Amino acid sequence: MKKITEAIVRKDASIHKVQFDRDWFYSLEDMEYFLKEDLSGVEAVSLPMEIFGETMSVKCATWEDIERYRHREPLQDFKSSVFRNKKNLEGGK
Repeated sequence: MKKITEAIVRKDASIHKVQFDRDWFYSLEDMEYFLKEDLSGVEAVSLPMEIFGETMSVKCATWEDIERYRHREPLQDFKSSVFRNKKNLEGGK
């Protein structure tokens, strides 16, 4: 996992970003390319963003949402599905 700070991301011109209600939102597509990581599980909102002179609706997330997803436990999704299946097998106990 690439160690970066929000200040680095905010200065990078290749990452499209927009400030909305005092929070900065970053394009998830640009962040995936920059970090070389899959961010499909990050909670995102669609915001209007000007890209190459056109206003487009882009999936964006805050720095905190991106970091929360990046630092989650690697097998978190797997463990929750195993526990869910175990409860179903035991009859919902």
